[in-house]
Amino acid sequence: MEGSEPKESSSEQQQAPPEKKVREPFSRAMKDEPISNEQRLKELWHLLDLLEIEYKKTTDLHTLISSVSESLTMVWKKRDPKSELALKGLLLILEYCLSHVFDGHAVFEVFVTSLGFNTVIFWKHCAGYIFDSDLGRGTKFRDALLFSLTLYDVNTGKNRLRELYAAVPGIRKSLLGVNAKQFGERYHHLQKRLAKYGSHTSLCSLTSESDTEEALHIKSGDHSENEEEDPKKPRSGLADPHFQQRVINVSNAPPVSLKREKTGDWEIKQGSGGLVACVDPVMSKDHENLWLANLGMNINDKKNKRPGSIASIPESLSFPSTNTLGLPLIKQTIAEVFFHVLADDDMDAPKNEKQKKAREEMSLLGVLNNYNRGNYKLNPVVVQEEDYNVYYGGISNGLLWPALHNLPEYIVSEYNDEKVLRAHWCAYVRVNYQFAIDAVRNSRPQDFIWIHDYHLMLVGMIMQSLDQHLEVGFFLHIPFQPPGEFFSKYSTVGFAVLRGLLRFTKVGFQTHRDRTKYIELVQHYFGTAKIVYDNKMDIYSVTNEGWTCSLGVFPVSIKNDDFLKFVDLPETIKLKSDIRKRVMGEHPASDGRFFFSVERFDYTKGIMEKLQAYQRYYEKHPDRIGKDVLYQIAVTNRRSVDTYRVYQDECIDLAEKINETFKSKENPNWKPLIFQTDGMQRSELVAAYLAMDIGVVTPKKDGMNLVAKEMLVCNPRAGLVLSTGAGSEIQFTTAGLYTDKEKNYHRISNVFDADSYCDAFYAAALEPEDKRAEHGKRLHEFIMANDIERWSSAFLDPSWTHEVIRPTQIDTLDDFFSLMMKTRNVRRQIVGRVLKGIPIRSHFAISLRNAKESLEQICKPGTHTAEFKSGPDSTEVAHFEIDNELQEFERDLSFIDYVQSDDADNVEQFVDRKK
Repeated sequence: MEGSEPKESSSEQQQAPPEKKVREPFSRAMKDEPISNEQRLKELWHLLDLLEIEYKKTTDLHTLISSVSESLTMVWKKRDPKSELALKGLLLILEYCLSHVFDGHAVFEVFVTSLGFNTVIFWKHCAGYIFDSDLGRGTKFRDALLFSLTLYDVNTGKNRLRELYAAVPGIRKSLLGVNAKQFGERYHHLQKRLAKYGSHTSLCSLTSESDTEEALHIKSGDHSENEEEDPKKPRSGLADPHFQQRVINVSNAPPVSLKREKTGDWEIKQGSGGLVACVDPVMSKDHENLWLANLGMNINDKKNKRPGSIASIPESLSFPSTNTLGLPLIKQTIAEVFFHVLADDDMDAPKNEKQKKAREEMSLLGVLNNYNRGNYKLNPVVVQEEDYNVYYGGISNGLLWPALHNLPEYIVSEYNDEKVLRAHWCAYVRVNYQFAIDAVRNSRPQDFIWIHDYHLMLVGMIMQSLDQHLEVGFFLHIPFQPPGEFFSKYSTVGFAVLRGLLRFTKVGFQTHRDRTKYIELVQHYFGTAKIVYDNKMDIYSVTNEGWTCSLGVFPVSIKNDDFLKFVDLPETIKLKSDIRKRVMGEHPASDGRFFFSVERFDYTKGIMEKLQAYQRYYEKHPDRIGKDVLYQIAVTNRRSVDTYRVYQDECIDLAEKINETFKSKENPNWKPLIFQTDGMQRSELVAAYLAMDIGVVTPKKDGMNLVAKEMLVCNPRAGLVLSTGAGSEIQFTTAGLYTDKEKNYHRISNVFDADSYCDAFYAAALEPEDKRAEHGKRLHEFIMANDIERWSSAFLDPSWTHEVIRPTQIDTLDDFFSLMMKTRNVRRQIVGRVLKGIPIRSHFAISLRNAKESLEQICKPGTHTAEFKSGPDSTEVAHFEIDNELQEFERDLSFIDYVQSDDADNVEQFVDRKK
C-alpha cells in the first residue's frame, strides 16, 4: 500500500537486551550493604569483556586483580575511547583495596606497582572520587588510601605517598593541619610585635576586621608604590614564628601512670622505668617541651571489633578521622561535645548516654591540663585498641624484642604463618603511622623530634614522607643483635626495620657492638649504600636511596642525684641494717657474703642461668654453704604471655629446689636464696644497694642495664659480677675498666657455662674487702662522670650529624675550593629556608663557624693571608688573601644570630645595622 511503512522482520522486532552498565566506583555509602567478592568478580569480568582484554576467569579476586591490573593500566595510558572505561576498572580495583586495607594490602602493592610512572596522574584522577565519597557518603577512603600507601612505602622502600601529596597538595595540608599551625604561628608573631610597640597588648585591640586580616596575612593585595611607609610602624619581618627549639619526645610508654578512682576522677603520678629516668631530666628543662605517648586511652569500637587476628577485618574500617585542623576526633558521632569540652568546662547536663560517656572520657583532659601547667606538655596518642594490643603484645614483644636480643627461641610461634605475620605487621605499621602523624602535627620546623625504642622504629620513615624539613632522631634502648632468620623467615619485618632506621636524621645505639652489627647488615643487604666513617667523631654516615643518616654510640646512664639523695638519710641507714639482718640472719658468718640482684622477670635477664650457676656454686664449693646468700628480686610482668609465664614458673620452681637442697647444720635458719617477685620503692632499693656486698647483673642480652650503675653509685665499696650481655659491661671495657692488668669487676663471658659462672661467684666472695672497695671506687668515679646529663647532651648535640661541616685541614687549593663549595650549599639552604619562612637550624651556624676557623688556621699569624699547596704533589706554596671570605662568614653568622633571636623585628634590625 502506497505510503505505508515497510514491516520489520521478526528478528528486528526482538529488541536486544540492554547492555549492562558498569557500576560507578566509590558510589556506595557507609550504610549500604557491603559488596561481596562474587559481585566484584562479575563486575570485573564484565568490564574486561567490554575492553576485550584477555584474562583467565578465576574465582579468586586477588588473583584476578593481580593478573589484569597491568593490562588495565596499559589501556588507560593509550588515551583512546576505551581509556575512560579502563580508568573505571582501575578505580573499582582501588575501591576494593581501600575497603579491605588489611587483608587486601598484598594486592594493593601489585596494583600500585602496575601503575608504574603514571601514579601521579592516576591520583589526580581518583582524588575527586575519593573526596566526594568521603564528604557525601560518610566513607573513609582518604584515610584508607593514606595508610595503604604508607604501608606500601614501608614494605617496598618507595615514596608513593609523596607522589600522592604532589598530585593532591591539599590532602597533606588537611591531614597535618598546616593552615591551623600557620595561623597560630602568625598570631604568636603578631602578639610579640604589638607587645613590643606598647600601644596594644592583644590581637583584639586591632581597630578593624580588615586590620586583623592584614596582620595575619590572610588578605592579599598589592601596596601602591606611592604609599609612604611609616618608619616607626613594624614592617613585614621574617616569616619566622620566633618559637625556640623544643624537644618533642615520642615513646610508647608515657612518663606518668594513670589511675581512675572509684569516684570517677583520674589520678596522675610520675612514672618509673628506664626510659622515663633517662629522658625526664631533659624534658623538664623547658616547659614548652612536648612528650607524646600512649596513655592507654584507645578507641574500642565494638561494632567493628575484629575476631581473632587482624587478618579478619570487616569492610567498614574504623580509621581515626581528622578534621581540617588535623585534630583527632575521639568520638566522631558526637564531635561537637568533644570540642565543647575543650572550649568550656561549664557544660550543660548531658542530653543522652552518648554525651554522658563522652564527658566521662574527656574528664581526663582536665587532669592532663593541670599536669602540663607545672611540667613539660604531655599529649596522648590515641589509636585503635585492637591495633595497639597486636602492635604491643604481638610484633613488639612477640617478635622484635626476642629477635633484637638474638633470642629467636622466644619468638612467638604464630609468626611462622606468613598470613598472621603480615596481618600483625599491618597493625604495627598503623600504630607507628598514628604516632608519626601526631608528631608532625605537633611539631615546628625548628624542633627536634626524639623517637624512642623498638616500638616505633618506622616513625622516622613515615614522618619524612609527611614533612622532609623535620629533624628526627632515634635512640634504641635495647640491643641490636638480630639473628640471620630475621631477614629470611621474617623478611617482611626485618628489611623494613633495617631500612626504616636509615630514614632518621640520626640514630643512637647503646654500644659499639650494636652499631657494628647494624652496619654489617646494611653492607650485606643494601649493597648500594654508601658508608663513611669519621674516626675523629666516631660517627658513621650511611646514604641509601637518597637519604643520609648518622649513626652514633651513646651509652645511657642514670640521674645520680635521684639515688644519692637517699644514701645518707637516717631512715635509709636504718633500713640498710634491717635488710642485711633479714637476709644474712642475726649471727651471720664473718666471711659470709650478701649477693644482690634485681631486675624484671624477663627471659633476657638471664635469671634461670643465674639460678643454675648458683646451684652449681654450692655443689662445687660446699665450703660456702651456710655463709653466702643471694637476694634475688625478679619483678613479675607480662604473665599473660605464655613464654613469660612458663619461664617465670620454671625459675620459681628452681629457686624452691635450691632452698630445699642446701642446708646448714651449723646455721639451721640459713637459706641460700631469697626469691622475691614484688618490686621495691627507690628508698628501699638504695638501702638494699648499701646493704649488699656484691651486686650481680648478668643478663643474656640487654641494652645497657642501669642496675649495675645504680649499685655502684650508691655503694662504691661493693663488688660486681657483670656479664658481657649487659651494655654497661661493653661501656666499662671500652673505657679501660676491665683489662688484663686491671679487672675492676668479675666478668661472665658465657652465662650458659654454669662452671665458669659459679667460679666468678666464688672469686667475688673471696675477694679482700679493701681490693673490692678499690675496684668499686673506680667504677663509681666513672659512672659519676658519665651521668644522664652527659648522655642526653651528647645525643642532642647537633654538631655530630652528617649535615655539619667538620673542622677541616686545608693543605691544597682543592681542599680550599671543596670547603667553599660545602659552605655555598649551606648558604643556599639558609636562603631557601628564610624565603619559605622555615626556621634556620642550629647546625648551619656550627658548619659556618667550623669553616671559618678552618680558614683562619691556614693564615699567617696576624693576617688574612692563607697558605697552602697548589696540588697534593706540589712543593709550591700559594698565598691568597681571604679577607673577603672571612668577612662573608662573619656576616652570615651575624645574620643567623639575628634571625634566631626572640625579637619580632630581628631582620629589620639586622638590615638597618648593616646599612
